[in-house]
Amino acid sequence: MSQEATLPIWAEELKLRYLSGEASMFLLHGNVRDVYPWRAADGTTHYVPLRRFLEEFFGRSKDIVGYYNVSEGLQFPDKKTTARFRAVVNARRTLQGKAPVASLPTSISGVLPIVEDMITNVTQSSAMIIDYTETIVPMGDLSYMSEADKVNLVSMQRWSSDPGLLHSDNLVVLITENLADVHRRVVASTQLAAVSVPLPTDAERLGFIEASDLSGIEMEMEAEALAKVTAGLTLVQIRGLFRRARQSGECITFRAVSRRKKSIIEQECHGLVEFVDPSHDFSHVGGMQRLKDDLMRVAAAIKSGRTNQVPMGIIFVGPMGTGKTFLAEAFAAESGLTCLKFKNFREKWVGSTEGNLEKILQVVDGLGYVLLIIDEADRSMSSGSEGDGGTSSRVIARIKEFMSDTSHRGRVVILMLTNRPDKLDTDLKRPGRFDLKIPFFHPEDNTEREAILNALTRKNKLDMEEAIDMELIAEATEGHSGAELESVLLGAAGVAAAADRDVISQADLEQAVIDVIPSRDTRMLEFMEMLAVFESSSRRMLPARYKEIPTDEVHTRLDQLRAALGRRVL
Repeated sequence: MSQEATLPIWAEELKLRYLSGEASMFLLHGNVRDVYPWRAADGTTHYVPLRRFLEEFFGRSKDIVGYYNVSEGLQFPDKKTTARFRAVVNARRTLQGKAPVASLPTSISGVLPIVEDMITNVTQSSAMIIDYTETIVPMGDLSYMSEADKVNLVSMQRWSSDPGLLHSDNLVVLITENLADVHRRVVASTQLAAVSVPLPTDAERLGFIEASDLSGIEMEMEAEALAKVTAGLTLVQIRGLFRRARQSGECITFRAVSRRKKSIIEQECHGLVEFVDPSHDFSHVGGMQRLKDDLMRVAAAIKSGRTNQVPMGIIFVGPMGTGKTFLAEAFAAESGLTCLKFKNFREKWVGSTEGNLEKILQVVDGLGYVLLIIDEADRSMSSGSEGDGGTSSRVIARIKEFMSDTSHRGRVVILMLTNRPDKLDTDLKRPGRFDLKIPFFHPEDNTEREAILNALTRKNKLDMEEAIDMELIAEATEGHSGAELESVLLGAAGVAAAADRDVISQADLEQAVIDVIPSRDTRMLEFMEMLAVFESSSRRMLPARYKEIPTDEVHTRLDQLRAALGRRVL
């Protein structure tokens, strides 16, 4: 089999775009610190780092292949290539009346001019690889950039717009992990092509596993199963699993891989996401039957592979304390999706937030079959943020782009939770991105409150006297949210503990009902409920009191509440 037939997809894309004359500058980003398969002349396949892969790849057709990063300086694969580079550059500099290069410089200020002498020479066939590009042209406001950074930025922009480079047999490959870390003026250059290096596919992981030395390693699964369960990991990380197993003598089990995978990905994302391992399902959720029915249909579609019936995104909207987070985690358990939750990915540094988001989305795309929970979405996805240099608009635009990729349907479900959907970007919420908007309300009647109280008793593993009449407690807690009902139960447990008892009595519950004060901010709660009515994607999910309310009346009531609440809802 020829080497061309075994090139990774991203390398095939780079090759095609270069040979078609589309670009002579490329920016590789994403999974650029992994290893990649290279078929040697003798037919054997070796897994090599990106630098080695590109040197071998370009070395087949280019006379000179160079590599640079700010730490190691300018380097070449061998002395012969080094000598050739120096001869070519010095010949060009002599014609220009410049002093010849005696030794290879290490600083970027010395490297860029002589690299330019090479790549703009139409008589040559060369490739220059520039790694850690974000350290040379970092993202930042021009007014805060140093003179050296501005010089580097202008050099890169000149290269990308130089017709001589495009029509020569020379090319430049820039490398960075996060596209957002590189100055946007470089990324936006018309003659620069950004090529994403994705996480390895199932087939690529299987090929790596089968090519690895597994002697001395015990596994409870076949290679095909291991390839599937390691989705989201790089080949380097899979190699680390093997080394760890060989060193410790422990068997590679599904559970061990899952734990290690969780640890690696959370570390890779630098605390940007957390894995959620739900300890409850819908059987632990009291009431909310109309909502659970809709979510069960989605879960069944996911499990059966009916992707056209799976929404790209779901929004849970309603007042605080109505069980949105609890139901979201229960849905993760019912659907079987790997559950990730956004942590604080926003940072004050220019470009950092976008880079963090890109890292999260790359991991999510690589994992596949993921439920990505974004709690308090009105804070992280607000369309009205000011003074952030446009970060919010870029974050929302990237989320929109990700959710518009129909290849994610059925594989990635984004679940946003909010009590202020009016602060979310309107276009973000449209059908096609968020197909299902589920409203949450306080428990409607005694029956629903009783079901919730019983479910919360099971969840918190509380011991109750057999004679407990939970219906009386449900009647006494009218107007309480789910969170406030839980406060009543935990308060009763506290009363029992103070009396040195493990079992909760009716009197304990009645005392807790008197002690727990429900929210008195009724106007704000009504405003949030009306927003939930307004956003709901289906009338069948609304309580009876809201099902027949006309849209104009909802608008009128929201306007009245906004006027009454004033600055509190801005």
